[in-house]
Amino acid sequence: MKWSSNLQPQTESIMIPSFDYKTPKTLQEACDLLQEAHGKAKIIAGGTDLVIGLRNGDSNPSLLIDITSLKELRRIEETDETLSVGAAVTHSEIASSPLVRQYGIVLSKAASEIGSPQIRNLGTIGGNIVNGSPAADTLPPLIVLDAIGKVISRDRERNVPVAQLVKGPYETSLKPSEILVGVSFKKLSQDIRSGFIRLARREAMAIARMSIALLLQVQEGKIQNIRIAPGAILPTPQGLSDVEEFLKGKSPDEEVLRIASRKVSEAMIRRSGIRPSAPYKAPVVEALFLRAMRRALEGQDETGRS
Repeated sequence: MKWSSNLQPQTESIMIPSFDYKTPKTLQEACDLLQEAHGKAKIIAGGTDLVIGLRNGDSNPSLLIDITSLKELRRIEETDETLSVGAAVTHSEIASSPLVRQYGIVLSKAASEIGSPQIRNLGTIGGNIVNGSPAADTLPPLIVLDAIGKVISRDRERNVPVAQLVKGPYETSLKPSEILVGVSFKKLSQDIRSGFIRLARREAMAIARMSIALLLQVQEGKIQNIRIAPGAILPTPQGLSDVEEFLKGKSPDEEVLRIASRKVSEAMIRRSGIRPSAPYKAPVVEALFLRAMRRALEGQDETGRS
C-alpha cells in the first residue's frame, strides 16, 4: 500500500514523501520486511514520535512497518521472578496494569504522567525507548529496574540492558534490521519503595525537562539498597552509582539526604559539563531528588500495590 500526504500550515505547504505501508501478520514477517528494506524502513506502533519526524522532514523512510497487530508485542506477562512488557503495550495499559502496579510501580507511575490521555492511549513503551529522547519518561524507571530489552532480527535474538540500548540523544544501538520486542525486569519485592517525580513546562501535556526515578530498601533504619536514575539531564540514561554508594548503610535523615542531593547535581555537571543552564538545573534537580526520596520513604507511590 502506498501512502502520501500534504500538510498545509499557515504559511507554507509541507509534503510528506510517499512511502509503502505494510502490516505484517507475524513477527518473522516484520523481521523479513526490515531485512529486505536495507535500512530504509521504520517501525510504527503508536507513531507519536515518528509522525512528528515525518512532518518535520527528520525521517524519510520508504517503508513503514506497522506492528500494532502483533499480539506477542501487546502482552504484559509474568513468570515466578520476572515481569515482561511487550514493546507495543501503550502507556495507558502500563499505567492501569495490576501486574505493573504490583511489581514495577515506578514504571506505572511514570507511564501515568506521560503526555495527554490521547498520547498515553497511542504511545508505546517500545517507541519511548527507541526514539532515544533524553526526556523519555519511561527510561529512568527502566534503568532503576535493571530492565532488559529483547531484540530480534531475521537471524538472531539478543538481550540488551535498556541502559545500553540508548547510545546518545535520539541514537540507539539497534541495527536497522532489528526490532525491540519488549522489556523485562525482576519483580520488586514488597519491601522495596519507589519514587518518581517529573518537572515540565506545563502539567502532563509537556515533555519532561527533568525527572528522577528511584527504588529504595530500608532495614532497621538504614538504607540497604537504592537505585537512582535521572531523566532529561544526562546525554544518555544511566544510574547514579556514586550517589547510591554514598547512601548505602546510612540513615535517611535530612542532613544525609541534602548531602546526597548535592551529589546528584554534581554528578549531572560532571557528566554533562557546565552549561549555561547549570545554575538553574542544579538546585531544581536537587529538589526533585529530595521530593522523590521523601515520596519513597513515606510510601506515597505504593498505593497500587497489594
